[in-house]
Amino acid sequence: MQFDTSIKGFGIRPGDLITVTYLTEGFNRQLFRVLKISPATNYRTCTITAQIHDDAWYADTNGQSTSAWGSPQPGNNTVGIPRPLIGSMIDANGNIQFGIVETDSRSSDGTAEASLSVSFSVPGPIAQSGTAPGVPLLNLVATTGTGGTLTGGQTLYYAVSALDSQGNESALSFMVQALVPQDDSSVTLTGLSFAAGTSGFTVYRGVTPANMMQIASNQPVSGTFTDAGLSCELLGPPDVNFDHANFYWRMELVPEIEVTIYSTITVGNGTLQMGMNAYQGMTARITKGAGAGQERIVASNDPTSITVSTPWTVEPDPTSSFAVAEAAWHFAALTQSSPMQFVVPNLAGEVVQVTGRSANVNNVECSAALSLVTRWQIGGSGTSDTDVPGMPFFGLSQGQGEGTVELSGLAFADLKNTQTVTSATLTLYYWNELLGTAATGLAGAVGTSDTTLTLNTPGTCLPGTILQVDRELMQVTAVASSGTQYTVVRAIQGTTAGAHGLGMPVYQLTAMTVIVPFPDRFFGSPYCGSWSYTIVLPNVRVASGQLFATNQIGNSPTATTLLTHSTDSGLRTLSGGQYSIQVDGFLAVDQSVAPALVVEAAHSVMDVYAIMGTAADATVQLQLNLNGALYCQLTFAAGATLSSSVDGNTLPPLTAGAQLTLSVLSVGQVLPGGDLTVLVRL
Repeated sequence: MQFDTSIKGFGIRPGDLITVTYLTEGFNRQLFRVLKISPATNYRTCTITAQIHDDAWYADTNGQSTSAWGSPQPGNNTVGIPRPLIGSMIDANGNIQFGIVETDSRSSDGTAEASLSVSFSVPGPIAQSGTAPGVPLLNLVATTGTGGTLTGGQTLYYAVSALDSQGNESALSFMVQALVPQDDSSVTLTGLSFAAGTSGFTVYRGVTPANMMQIASNQPVSGTFTDAGLSCELLGPPDVNFDHANFYWRMELVPEIEVTIYSTITVGNGTLQMGMNAYQGMTARITKGAGAGQERIVASNDPTSITVSTPWTVEPDPTSSFAVAEAAWHFAALTQSSPMQFVVPNLAGEVVQVTGRSANVNNVECSAALSLVTRWQIGGSGTSDTDVPGMPFFGLSQGQGEGTVELSGLAFADLKNTQTVTSATLTLYYWNELLGTAATGLAGAVGTSDTTLTLNTPGTCLPGTILQVDRELMQVTAVASSGTQYTVVRAIQGTTAGAHGLGMPVYQLTAMTVIVPFPDRFFGSPYCGSWSYTIVLPNVRVASGQLFATNQIGNSPTATTLLTHSTDSGLRTLSGGQYSIQVDGFLAVDQSVAPALVVEAAHSVMDVYAIMGTAADATVQLQLNLNGALYCQLTFAAGATLSSSVDGNTLPPLTAGAQLTLSVLSVGQVLPGGDLTVLVRL
């Protein structure tokens, strides 16, 4: 080993013992004996040449085995750091990944679980002392040439192991570094020398000394070997330090996205809409392109970019992609063989990151920075959903509670692609009845084919607003003449274009969106038949509803339920309850037959009617007044105990603090009628 040092070389002399920790070669306080010290200019630094040392070599037995050559790796009496794991597959981008297969299962309480089976390449063992072939020797300087397919501008590392006739494999030789100067190059290893009993050799190559894979196996014994661009096999070198693998998982919080914003301490994308500092303390990882594999702690973030706590070693660029994941890894399982299986959260459509780290018998793991991290979308396997759901069916009705809308009857033509439906998004279009009749009306008649509405007063619509005129729904596409003229699309959401007369009210509808959640595999279960969902929305008239369902693949087509064909031109939710005015005994003509009733809060009215305990022998007329002005009139026919009814859809809303009074305009001649109750239903 040769390395440069400065002040730490002070006092060191040839023959001294030093310890070296160099994890990429598996050295952890490994003993070396200093052979040579070469000072640099003015003795500011010095170059130390040292040779590996083992005290056993100086024992009476000389510490020798039957191997012809000493191994450059730690002996069996030393437990070093194992090499990083190698995956079992190559993805579409040519990157090595763990092989993952997902299956669905049920836990003891009946809930669904997502189970991942993860496969990797298990390092082979090194033959025990006495049976292992000798470690090969080779020239530590590689020769580069032309006539190959290696890509230029990269540094490659090579090592060789020996095989005997029984297939026993030795430890690796020393590493050989090769600088590939140009494209279409080849690398030749020379000076190969093998111990007696060697029948072949295996060659490994990597872009780092720690991540090496097999490129040739069981080669005939020879003094040279040429790599003209051989493909890597998913097999690593034998690893005497490997005992088991520890696997971990963590959830992605920001899915993988291309980099459009970058610097030495930032990464981001202009289309993101992250909450301010929502991911502070989490982990940002470059997943592809320049700088791939780097992870940093998120120091802060704005809506489109992330600032990391320490600068990137390799700055990302537009070829890169990144993701944000949880701050800590969750331990999954320990294994000595492949594949191994563990459970992750059953969050269909979410991405989980899986990493595996090799460990020695003391559970000391390899470097996390050098370990593979594989991304997996939960629900990507083991599910029957291969496309978005079909168009749903649904119904809307007045809820059993006061002032509510009930969503029910949500179903599909078949259950295909509904197993992972997680939510339904419902948008209701309604008019607030507490505003009374719309103040804006048509300034002129509109025919069935007209697309321009002229208004008697300026409106406040924007393009995209939904309008209701009588039973027809329209959508505004343009506004002109200071809001007195709308260009519209007629007959939307299944309504029919009709002719509308002068002064017809034009209702500007409000949109309300509700997201309804569903458990996994809900549709097709015994519970979905009686399912309903209640939305609190008092004192409105709902014109229509639109709904789409979402599974792990995406959104279904949007379905529409139209409600304007009802008598009320929509679904009135009201607010529930009623007001009653009672008059005991016989009736008499009176301006105010009962104390004023004070309205405690604003309400829309369902209807108004009256009943009598004793019928009259002639017509009885009543007048209900709101703040002293006519609100509505009721009539009892001669001999009737139930009056006419007034539809509240034709009445203005009751305002908070208003006073209701009752006048009797006429009574019977001999039998005036008696025991009167007037009901205002809300």
